[in-house]
Amino acid sequence: MAPRPAMGSGVRVPTQGVPTNCDSSDSRYSGNSTYRGGGFRSALLRLVLCAFLVVAGSVSGVPSAQARVLGSTEMVPPPLYTPPPPVNGEAPMPPPLHAQIIEYEVQSGDTLWDIATAFGTDPETLAVINEMQNWNRLRPGDRVKVLTMSGLIHKVAPGDEAEAVANKHGVDLIDFLAVNGLQKGQSLPVGEDLILPGARPQREAVLAARGELYRWPTRGRLTSPFGYRWGSFHSGIDIATSTGTPVVATRAGRVTFAGWRGGYGYLVILDHGGGISSYYAHLSSIAVRTGQVVDTEALVGRVGSTGRSTGPHLHFEIRVNGNPRNPMDYLP
Repeated sequence: MAPRPAMGSGVRVPTQGVPTNCDSSDSRYSGNSTYRGGGFRSALLRLVLCAFLVVAGSVSGVPSAQARVLGSTEMVPPPLYTPPPPVNGEAPMPPPLHAQIIEYEVQSGDTLWDIATAFGTDPETLAVINEMQNWNRLRPGDRVKVLTMSGLIHKVAPGDEAEAVANKHGVDLIDFLAVNGLQKGQSLPVGEDLILPGARPQREAVLAARGELYRWPTRGRLTSPFGYRWGSFHSGIDIATSTGTPVVATRAGRVTFAGWRGGYGYLVILDHGGGISSYYAHLSSIAVRTGQVVDTEALVGRVGSTGRSTGPHLHFEIRVNGNPRNPMDYLP
């Protein structure tokens, strides 16, 4: 008798005349089973062949229908976002964009670039939303507003509508609604800050933030800083220099005052827009007239010692909505 092949040996089992479906009802294996070599050997061969075919089918590399379905389910991850069905025939909203507005306290050694990189935004975004006039003046302990994406922030005013706000800043309406968790047609919350994803600031605002918008109004020596001195508040800085030294506009603007004003002596005031103005005091002469529009570094007068003054110098102020600010925060 020929030896039986070992399971998995790769030896091909002859199947001629042997049913591969292992159907015991086959007439060739019923009764006294005398098919090719006698009943016992034929029955044994049949059992071995059936077992071989079952095992071979399970390792053939062609998975069953159930195995293919399970395998497919395991390989394809579930969708991250399933849009809701259309409402009233309108397309569903896209998934919400991930962005937020947070507050960060500046640490020693921080630069605006470091902060922007850490939060996935850019320095211009941080500088503009914080209305910085010179990002090189960042100090430890300062608290800055951080938008965790490039864009701007809009504070909602009464009557604001989503489409108008988005169009004004060149922002896609769908993105604007999604990032702020709003629905189309929903009223905007008055007084709240909303994110304008991807909105770009005006060039003038970026230049101001970089410390490139303002220029020193004259050359000289800083003799008195901004703040309290001798028991009173000094609303600007004093730059000592010789009489007649040119005084220029710190940035472009319109002349709103040119003349004599009490302790200021001869004074020029420029309006730069956005509530920002600059003062040039104690002048010996004035080179502009009220209503005139001047460019950055245009001559506005010359240094003198008029008004309440102890010697030739320029008293220089920056005011925002009438309130004095430290000029050193604006100058390069």
